[in-house]
Amino acid sequence: MSARPGDVTLIGREREKQVLDDLLATVRQGSSRVLVLRGEPGSGRTALLDRLSATAGDLDVLRLTGTETETDLPFAAVQRALLPRASRIAGLPAPQADALRTALGTSSGPAPDRFLVSLAVLSLLAALSDDAPVLVLADDAQWLDRESLDLLAFVGRRLRAERVALVLSVRAGTPGAAAVSDLPTVDLAGLPRDAALSLLRSRVGTALDPQVADSIVAATGGNPLALLDLSGELSAAQLAGGAVLSAPLPVGSHLEDHYQRHTRAYARPTQRWLLIAATERGGDTAYVRAAAEALGLPDDASDAPERDRLVTVESHVAFRHPLVRSAVYRGATGSERRAAHAALAAVTNRPADVDQRAWHLSAAALGPDEGVAAALEQGAERARARGGYAARAAFLARAVELTAPGPRRDGRAVSAAEAASLAGSPVRALALLDGVDENSLAPAVLARCLTARAVARKYSGAPHAAAESPGLFLRAARTLRETDPAAAQDALLTAFGEILGAERAAGDDTLACLAREARAQEVDSTADTTLDRPSDMASTLLGALAALATTPDARCVPALRAAVESMRAPGAASSETFQRHGLLAVAVTTALWDDAARDELVRQAAAQTRAAGAIPALDSALWVLALCETVMGQLGAADHLLAEVHELREAVGLSPEQARIFANVELLAWHGPDSPALRERIDQAQGAADHLGLGGAASLARTARMLLDLAAGDHAAAFDAASAIAREGFLQVGIRVLPDLVESARRSGHDDAARAALARLADVTLASGAPWGLGVLARSRALLAEDGEADAHFRDAVGHLSRTRAVADLARTHLLHGEWLRRRRRRREATVALGAALDLFERMGAEPFAARARRELAAVTGRAQVPLDRPTTGLTAQEQSVAELAATGATNAEIAAHLFISPHTVHYHLRKAFRKLGVSSRRQLAHALRPPDAGATVRR
Repeated sequence: MSARPGDVTLIGREREKQVLDDLLATVRQGSSRVLVLRGEPGSGRTALLDRLSATAGDLDVLRLTGTETETDLPFAAVQRALLPRASRIAGLPAPQADALRTALGTSSGPAPDRFLVSLAVLSLLAALSDDAPVLVLADDAQWLDRESLDLLAFVGRRLRAERVALVLSVRAGTPGAAAVSDLPTVDLAGLPRDAALSLLRSRVGTALDPQVADSIVAATGGNPLALLDLSGELSAAQLAGGAVLSAPLPVGSHLEDHYQRHTRAYARPTQRWLLIAATERGGDTAYVRAAAEALGLPDDASDAPERDRLVTVESHVAFRHPLVRSAVYRGATGSERRAAHAALAAVTNRPADVDQRAWHLSAAALGPDEGVAAALEQGAERARARGGYAARAAFLARAVELTAPGPRRDGRAVSAAEAASLAGSPVRALALLDGVDENSLAPAVLARCLTARAVARKYSGAPHAAAESPGLFLRAARTLRETDPAAAQDALLTAFGEILGAERAAGDDTLACLAREARAQEVDSTADTTLDRPSDMASTLLGALAALATTPDARCVPALRAAVESMRAPGAASSETFQRHGLLAVAVTTALWDDAARDELVRQAAAQTRAAGAIPALDSALWVLALCETVMGQLGAADHLLAEVHELREAVGLSPEQARIFANVELLAWHGPDSPALRERIDQAQGAADHLGLGGAASLARTARMLLDLAAGDHAAAFDAASAIAREGFLQVGIRVLPDLVESARRSGHDDAARAALARLADVTLASGAPWGLGVLARSRALLAEDGEADAHFRDAVGHLSRTRAVADLARTHLLHGEWLRRRRRRREATVALGAALDLFERMGAEPFAARARRELAAVTGRAQVPLDRPTTGLTAQEQSVAELAATGATNAEIAAHLFISPHTVHYHLRKAFRKLGVSSRRQLAHALRPPDAGATVRR
């Protein structure tokens, strides 16, 4: 390979250079690549980026460099890189453009969702790549501001076919390196011995003793920077072997000490000038010069380090290596650093740098200083307006330190904790809250403190944390009831939402306490007309949940219906209450057995979060929708939704281990086949759920085992599971399991329990009148009816369920009907019913129940039933999503916004889908994607 610019310092990096050359070639050919260069200080990361930039002449290069003093300015690094290309933002979808402009500080608006900002940058890079391939280089990414680093990590996980390369260099062992550890990574070890010796010899213009050379290479571990600096540090006599080497040699952690010794040798004015330069966040020459003048430093104070090539002073002050900056700053005393910050604060006067000035003031302060704390608080609000929650948390945390003990300090600590939670730092949030005296807080601040603690505990992964959340939100609701009824209702609705996940893990009396608080709020809201009234939807929804919690029978149906009607009213979906609490519709609609209303409302909730670009909320909505589709037997749709959930979780950096905790094990049970491995997977999920206090997930695991037991004909085990779930009676969960309880109780000889469950089921479903409920009621009646009545009940059940999306219940009805007919030797009718059940189960992909249907059908016909071969499209989950949306007429840009990918990736997946499906236009997609009907399936 021929020599290229910068190769002189890259001896021995042939493998890494080839990887980077291949990366450029791939991008030039139309694909995207992501790479992290990870190594110790001095390992050559920056040199590799320099070479990459020098060889990327035809690419549009955007370069960012992290600085240790800039980590708390939101989107600072991304702002520097993108502002020169800001004119292209106008071409993005409006929500993305607005979010990005706000984050970059070029326009004002509501605080943007950080993931929507990330998606906007992904779309912008894709748009830029239409003109030329794009190369994004982020050097010392571990020191980028948190918002910029998270944004680049998001982009790196979503790049596919945009002609964009993203290369980040990170120092090993830092939190920044951990943030991108899931991206493709090349580790830079020390140079091999021969390469290290070559590098050392290339820099030494005098005799080099072989043993000395070997000692230097061994001591430095082949670290290139250590080798180069040591070659200029040692005397000719030492290099020639005529003098003893000093120890320790400057490598690894000793490199910083080496630079500190070097800089301390300078005259005092030069040391002070270097400290000012190291303290100035952006290397602004004007600010450095002004601060130096303010401290009375001579004009030539920078000459010596410039001659030694430790710094360059041009339009900006640049240190030779970040370790030099770090060595200067860390090597100074506390009083010296405070003086440098004070001098810079005095001269930092541009309006755009007001937050930088506040940070300098805070670093210069030694004790409580309300003026500086207030300035930091104002900076925190500016950060919040741009979506910079990590920066806001940092500003406020420092403001807390500079505030005298008392309510004001506690209030700032609560605000800092809220920001830390939003930034994904729950442990930091809890540490801030632990210093708060809750007894000193006003009601509104106490409520915020409680909710902040609930959120932080939930996402900290602490044992049983999810179970504590409902109670904390309940306390917040009680705190606010008299002073802010609307906020109190919002907190109580949130508590109900949290208890849907926690269920009984929250404690036996928590649900009852929530219901009592809802009743108390209802009384208060009608009695006091001087306060702002909560929304009608909130009041109606709370009333329905309270009724369901206290009277889960026919008496709660009118309240449930009222809640559903309020949520389906024109314009209701755009209300703030619906946007925050729309998923509570799952409880009220499931308790009504109203599958149509549930599907409509949950999909609306997902659409609202998708439009807002709120990925965590969308994750929850799609997860809940997948659960609903699983219950309906729409297993293919559930698979499709969970594939998108997986994509979203991958985009935000959720590890595979974390994702496994939240597996939809009920769907796994439906798919089967039943096996010890599957049951072990369900047990693992329940164990994790119990540890975290996620009672809902634990119930899901019990339901999964119950389904496997029903399919296998182990009705005694199924009865035990169904009885336990029904006995808990948690909101809609206790009602939903009643048909399973009837079946398992009847088949295991517990007729009294079956009749009791049937009476409870009839009470609710008859009052509701929804076809799904009437269908499962008729099926359950058939199981307990006399022979002369059972057949009619089964046929009624089929009639009702055929009007719903409840394919699972329809298939199970055909199965039970067929089994009943077989036992009465009505073979022809049994064959028809069992055949219908088998067809539905196989089309669903419900192997455990299909296997049971095959056994029953074989017993009727005398012939073994072979599983069907079902034609498949061969599309990946992402290709399927893109193709289905394209089939509806959505444009590439609309599909990209919907799936949080770029239009280029849409085109890439669509092209592959066309090839696999054998179509050439979007008009042909709908037919090609249509699932095969029963007549199209072929038996092996």
